Amino acid sequence: MSNAVDAINIIAAAIPAFDGDEMSHKKALYLSYRISNFTSRESEKLANVSHKQVTRWRQSDPQFLELDGTGLTNLRKTMSNEFLDMQFTRNFRLIMEKDFQVLYKDATNEPLTLSEMNYLAKIRQHYTPQSLAVVKQLLSGGTVDAPFDFTKLTLEVRREQITIVQEQHGQRS
Repeated sequence: MSNAVDAINIIAAAIPAFDGDEMSHKKALYLSYRISNFTSRESEKLANVSHKQVTRWRQSDPQFLELDGTGLTNLRKTMSNEFLDMQFTRNFRLIMEKDFQVLYKDATNEPLTLSEMNYLAKIRQHYTPQSLAVVKQLLSGGTVDAPFDFTKLTLEVRREQITIVQEQHGQRS
Protein backbone atom coordinates (compact mmCIF):
# COMPACT_ATOMS: atom_id res chain seq x y z
CA MET A 1 0.00 0.00 0.00
CA SER A 2 1.41 3.38 -0.92
CA ASN A 3 1.82 6.36 1.39
CA ALA A 4 -0.89 8.18 -0.56
CA VAL A 5 -3.37 5.35 -0.07
CA ASP A 6 -2.53 5.16 3.65
CA ALA A 7 -3.02 8.91 4.01
CA ILE A 8 -6.33 8.76 2.15
CA ASN A 9 -7.54 5.89 4.32
CA ILE A 10 -6.67 7.70 7.54
CA ILE A 11 -8.36 10.94 6.51
CA ALA A 12 -11.35 9.13 4.98
CA ALA A 13 -11.89 7.25 8.23
CA ALA A 14 -11.93 10.53 10.12
CA ILE A 15 -14.21 12.27 7.63
CA PRO A 16 -17.16 10.02 6.69
CA ALA A 17 -18.37 12.42 3.97
CA PHE A 18 -15.46 11.32 1.78
CA ASP A 19 -17.27 8.41 0.21
CA GLY A 20 -14.47 6.84 -1.78
CA ASP A 21 -14.94 8.33 -5.24
CA GLU A 22 -11.87 9.63 -7.08
CA MET A 23 -12.54 13.28 -6.23
CA SER A 24 -12.96 12.42 -2.56
CA HIS A 25 -9.62 10.64 -2.66
CA LYS A 26 -7.97 13.73 -4.14
CA LYS A 27 -9.57 15.93 -1.47
CA ALA A 28 -8.43 13.55 1.26
CA LEU A 29 -4.89 13.41 -0.11
CA TYR A 30 -4.76 17.21 -0.34
CA LEU A 31 -6.03 17.50 3.25
CA SER A 32 -3.53 14.90 4.45
CA TYR A 33 -0.73 17.20 3.29
CA ARG A 34 -2.42 20.20 4.88
CA ILE A 35 -2.68 18.29 8.15
CA SER A 36 1.06 17.64 7.92
CA ASN A 37 1.64 21.43 7.83
CA PHE A 38 2.26 21.82 4.12
CA THR A 39 0.99 25.09 2.65
CA SER A 40 -1.98 25.11 0.28
CA ARG A 41 0.32 25.46 -2.73
CA GLU A 42 2.63 22.68 -1.55
CA SER A 43 -0.35 20.42 -0.83
CA GLU A 44 -1.80 21.08 -4.27
CA LYS A 45 1.46 20.13 -5.92
CA LEU A 46 2.01 17.02 -3.78
CA ALA A 47 -1.60 15.85 -4.26
CA ASN A 48 -1.39 16.62 -7.96
CA VAL A 49 -4.42 18.92 -8.00
CA SER A 50 -4.66 22.41 -9.42
CA HIS A 51 -5.24 25.56 -7.41
CA LYS A 52 -8.34 26.10 -9.53
CA GLN A 53 -9.68 22.68 -8.45
CA VAL A 54 -9.09 23.43 -4.77
CA THR A 55 -10.84 26.79 -5.20
CA ARG A 56 -13.84 24.96 -6.74
CA TRP A 57 -13.92 22.53 -3.83
CA ARG A 58 -13.92 25.44 -1.39
CA GLN A 59 -16.78 27.11 -3.25
CA SER A 60 -18.94 24.02 -3.76
CA ASP A 61 -18.24 21.95 -0.64
CA PRO A 62 -18.86 23.68 2.71
CA GLN A 63 -17.36 20.75 4.62
CA PHE A 64 -14.15 20.93 2.59
CA LEU A 65 -14.02 24.71 3.10
CA GLU A 66 -14.37 24.18 6.86
CA LEU A 67 -11.74 21.41 6.97
CA ASP A 68 -9.26 23.38 4.88
CA GLY A 69 -9.85 26.50 6.96
CA THR A 70 -10.74 26.74 10.62
CA GLY A 71 -11.19 22.96 10.96
CA LEU A 72 -7.59 22.36 9.97
CA THR A 73 -6.32 23.03 13.49
CA ASN A 74 -8.58 20.34 14.95
CA LEU A 75 -7.62 17.89 12.22
CA ARG A 76 -3.93 18.55 12.90
CA LYS A 77 -4.43 17.87 16.59
CA THR A 78 -6.28 14.62 16.02
CA MET A 79 -4.58 13.30 12.89
CA SER A 80 -0.94 14.44 12.86
CA ASN A 81 0.16 11.82 15.39
CA GLU A 82 -1.43 9.09 13.28
CA PHE A 83 0.49 10.24 10.20
CA LEU A 84 3.72 10.53 12.16
CA ASP A 85 3.27 7.09 13.73
CA MET A 86 2.39 5.55 10.38
CA GLN A 87 5.39 7.03 8.57
CA PHE A 88 7.83 6.26 11.37
CA THR A 89 6.60 2.68 11.67
CA ARG A 90 6.78 2.11 7.92
CA ASN A 91 10.30 3.55 7.65
CA PHE A 92 11.49 1.73 10.76
CA ARG A 93 10.16 -1.55 9.35
CA LEU A 94 12.19 -1.05 6.17
CA ILE A 95 15.31 -0.25 8.18
CA MET A 96 14.85 -3.39 10.26
CA GLU A 97 14.40 -5.47 7.09
CA LYS A 98 17.64 -4.14 5.61
CA ASP A 99 19.40 -4.80 8.92
CA PHE A 100 18.06 -8.36 8.90
CA GLN A 101 19.20 -8.99 5.33
CA VAL A 102 22.75 -7.90 6.07
CA LEU A 103 22.88 -9.64 9.46
CA TYR A 104 21.49 -12.87 8.01
CA LYS A 105 23.94 -12.82 5.15
CA ASP A 106 26.79 -12.37 7.63
CA ALA A 107 25.46 -15.06 9.99
CA THR A 108 25.20 -17.60 7.19
CA ASN A 109 28.77 -16.82 6.08
CA GLU A 110 27.73 -15.46 2.70
CA PRO A 111 30.30 -13.02 1.35
CA LEU A 112 29.46 -9.38 2.06
CA THR A 113 30.14 -6.52 -0.29
CA LEU A 114 32.27 -3.65 1.00
CA SER A 115 29.11 -1.58 1.32
CA GLU A 116 27.41 -4.32 3.37
CA MET A 117 30.47 -4.67 5.62
CA ASN A 118 30.43 -0.92 6.30
CA TYR A 119 26.69 -1.04 6.94
CA LEU A 120 27.12 -3.99 9.31
CA ALA A 121 29.82 -2.16 11.26
CA LYS A 122 27.50 0.83 11.69
CA ILE A 123 24.38 -1.08 12.70
CA ARG A 124 26.12 -3.28 15.26
CA GLN A 125 26.63 -0.32 17.59
CA HIS A 126 22.87 0.30 17.63
CA TYR A 127 21.88 -3.20 18.75
CA THR A 128 22.20 -2.69 22.50
CA PRO A 129 19.77 -3.30 25.35
CA GLN A 130 19.51 0.48 25.78
CA SER A 131 18.58 0.96 22.14
CA LEU A 132 15.92 -1.75 22.40
CA ALA A 133 14.44 -0.08 25.48
CA VAL A 134 14.33 3.29 23.74
CA VAL A 135 12.67 1.81 20.64
CA LYS A 136 10.11 -0.06 22.76
CA GLN A 137 9.28 3.13 24.63
CA LEU A 138 9.03 5.08 21.39
CA LEU A 139 6.76 2.53 19.72
CA SER A 140 4.55 2.07 22.77
CA GLY A 141 4.07 5.79 23.27
CA GLY A 142 5.09 5.46 26.89
CA THR A 143 2.86 4.42 29.78
CA VAL A 144 0.33 6.31 31.85
CA ASP A 145 2.86 6.51 34.68
CA ALA A 146 5.66 7.55 32.35
CA PRO A 147 4.34 9.17 29.17
CA PHE A 148 6.56 9.35 26.14
CA ASP A 149 9.04 12.22 26.45
CA PHE A 150 10.72 13.14 23.15
CA THR A 151 13.30 15.33 24.88
CA LYS A 152 14.28 12.46 27.18
CA LEU A 153 14.53 10.12 24.18
CA THR A 154 16.76 12.59 22.33
CA LEU A 155 19.01 13.00 25.36
CA GLU A 156 19.24 9.22 25.87
CA VAL A 157 20.16 8.61 22.24
CA ARG A 158 22.73 11.43 22.39
CA ARG A 159 24.24 10.01 25.61
CA GLU A 160 24.46 6.58 23.97
CA GLN A 161 26.19 8.08 20.93
CA ILE A 162 28.70 9.90 23.16
CA THR A 163 29.37 6.67 25.09
CA ILE A 164 29.98 4.76 21.87
CA VAL A 165 32.38 7.44 20.59
CA GLN A 166 34.21 7.48 23.94
CA GLU A 167 34.49 3.68 23.90
CA GLN A 168 35.81 3.72 20.35
CA HIS A 169 38.29 6.45 21.26
CA GLY A 170 39.38 4.53 24.36
CA GLN A 171 39.94 1.38 22.31
CA ARG A 172 42.22 3.26 19.94
CA SER A 173 44.39 4.65 22.72
